[in-house]
Amino acid sequence: MNTEKTIYIIAGTLFASVVVSSFALIILGGKTAIMAALLVPCLVISYLFPRWGLLAFLIYLPFGGTMTYAIAGVFKAVGGGITFNKSYAVFHFAKDAFYFPAALAILISNQVLPKIFPKIRPLAIALSLLVLGCLLTFFVVNFARSLTPSQDKIVLMGIIGLKIFLGYIPLILCSYYLISNIQRLEQINRLWIVLILICCSLCIVQYLFLTTGICPGSSQLPAPASTRASLQAQCFVGGSLLYNPAKDLIRLPGTFVSPWQWAWFLISSVFITYGVSVSETSRIWRWVNWLAIASVLIATLLSGQRTALLVVPVIYLILFLLTEKQQEKLPIKLGLIAVTTIVIVTQFAIVQEAISNFIDRWQYSPPQEFMAKQFQWLIDYRLEWLGNGLGRTASAARRLGEIELIEVFYVKVLYEIGILGFLAFLGVVTTLTVLTFKAYRSLKTPSLRRLGLCLWIFILFISYNPYYYPLAVDPVAVYYWFVAGMLLKLPDLEIDHPVTENKTLVSDTKLR
Repeated sequence: MNTEKTIYIIAGTLFASVVVSSFALIILGGKTAIMAALLVPCLVISYLFPRWGLLAFLIYLPFGGTMTYAIAGVFKAVGGGITFNKSYAVFHFAKDAFYFPAALAILISNQVLPKIFPKIRPLAIALSLLVLGCLLTFFVVNFARSLTPSQDKIVLMGIIGLKIFLGYIPLILCSYYLISNIQRLEQINRLWIVLILICCSLCIVQYLFLTTGICPGSSQLPAPASTRASLQAQCFVGGSLLYNPAKDLIRLPGTFVSPWQWAWFLISSVFITYGVSVSETSRIWRWVNWLAIASVLIATLLSGQRTALLVVPVIYLILFLLTEKQQEKLPIKLGLIAVTTIVIVTQFAIVQEAISNFIDRWQYSPPQEFMAKQFQWLIDYRLEWLGNGLGRTASAARRLGEIELIEVFYVKVLYEIGILGFLAFLGVVTTLTVLTFKAYRSLKTPSLRRLGLCLWIFILFISYNPYYYPLAVDPVAVYYWFVAGMLLKLPDLEIDHPVTENKTLVSDTKLR
């Protein structure tokens, strides 16, 4: 980039920042004006330097809830409820200022698609069918209903629905582009580990603030905020929180918007931390990885999320069994794990309370019964070939119109895009699962193969998970597609830069 062109870009960026922030100041207020002034340079830099844009996107993602609620404070408690100010949407979608320009630059550059397309030709066909199904729903259902008198902004809801279903799929290409060699793979892995360690540490501090009374919690809040997660109880980091020890109720959001998103961040962190730990070449970073694993387990125990409490230790055990190298020592290691687990469960009251609360909650509302009821409701009343409209179950669209609260992912997909769209969606995730499995099986280097196995199990688990909707919200909606691109790239890294157990050969290409 020559000097004259650089000057024009800087001048244009500064001018656009001033104009946009001025309008934001007049219409939305001071905090939004500051954010707008920062987002314009982010858009430009992310487009010009997509690698840095993607890295900034991955870094900002787990702290988005903290930026929105703890730092920007875009909400206000009014009586027993919450109202949001005009800057809510700007902060909620701020992370996409890094992602979309970077993704656009990668697509325009045409550096990735010709290389990856032979590998993903079946996926491209499946994605075309999904896009077609979503567009049919958008025009036949959303757009058609917008022509009838209604207070709902149905077209805008449909756009949000399109973003949820299709917006982050290009991350497959982005991660394939970002991880150009073994060195870059190590950088991304270590960045992830540091982010997980920081987020879990902040969650532990959040728990200490609540137990010591620095944060008041939910006990003194008016109903229903005293018995469910609410922004009125927001503490230190993250968003909606529930802490009412008198009723044995605790749901921490960590650094995320809500406890549910935090639970699925912990679940996704299992695959990342363990996969990186069994593929890491540096002894120091292996210790950091094990520290991250310990922080995930502690945060899971303290956060009060029954799904994470059940899934996190089980997945760690499964990954350990699948990746253990010294099979002759496996019974001894399993014995040590069993003894350690028994000691922790019997000697620590907080663990016993968490398990007891988990059992009580399961008995009060069995997940299988809840899922069966939602499926039955859909079949009896709302099942359509093209669905009931995109965005109709999206919490991000709740301010645009009436939405249905559906917490079973398959029901959510069937409700929004109907039977045809659901079949197309299943075709996409099934094709992606098969392609990433083939990529993992083609790996010969033990460390990369173990990493590939952990990441592929993550893809398999999320592809067919029916409970809640992690594939429609942060962070899993991002990590799923990003990890898929990583898996498809691993065989290329092995060919270009052979890796042994003790030594990694890398190119001297620097991250621009």
